[in-house]
Amino acid sequence: MLRVAGPFQNIFRSCGLDSPQAVARFFLKDNLTKTVVVVKRAVWPGPDGFAVFYKQYESQPPSWKFVGRRSKARCEFENYEVFHRLGILSAERIACGEERDAIGRLRRAFIITREIPNAKTLVEFFQSECRDTTKSEIRKVRAQLIRQIAEIARRLHAANFFHYDFVWRNILVTQDSTDKSRLWLIDCPRGKFDSWSPLRHRRRLKDLASLDKVASQLCARTERLLFLKIYLAKPRADAELKQLARQILTYRKKRWPDDW
Repeated sequence: MLRVAGPFQNIFRSCGLDSPQAVARFFLKDNLTKTVVVVKRAVWPGPDGFAVFYKQYESQPPSWKFVGRRSKARCEFENYEVFHRLGILSAERIACGEERDAIGRLRRAFIITREIPNAKTLVEFFQSECRDTTKSEIRKVRAQLIRQIAEIARRLHAANFFHYDFVWRNILVTQDSTDKSRLWLIDCPRGKFDSWSPLRHRRRLKDLASLDKVASQLCARTERLLFLKIYLAKPRADAELKQLARQILTYRKKRWPDDW
């Protein structure tokens, strides 16, 4: 199975990349089976070359785990389309592929995305660009980013979509010519919709607690409170907000006890 996003189909045809095997060999040459996961940055050939990221999941021997199920690479490829529909910035998807044996066991899966230029992870940005909270302009940038994170979380959960890897390193920050900061989602190989199961609330808490895990180290209490106000669309900390805050902390203590 090879799926190529519409804008890139001509490029793949011109390069003779018409199968998952051909794509894997193009990026990894002969080093096809020596690693479980490969992340590689490459520049697409040609006069209009651009930087891409190639991520591969290798299963040796073929895995039963994904029989009848999407691979992580295919899941991530499709989730980027979900983000696009929800108006959330994310990595631009280029292609994904799966190789399976005769009985459907997964042997290899990959995803290719376009590089987001001049981007830093949210952790790096806060540590390098937003450390000095004595400056009002820095506090404004931090508040702007926290509002964006909360809005992204609100949109995902309102659509009954849960990320599962909603951590700061999977959120990138870019700045335009006016220094306005924007957030982009990357790396979502496990996210999925859940509109009915009894696990929905726990999945919601996991997403929020994953964000708060780093926020508790890099953000002030008032900033974490701002996140919850935007997420819940509350003008102030009412009983519902306080209950959710307690549930997030309880989840964090149970899920990551070493942090405490």
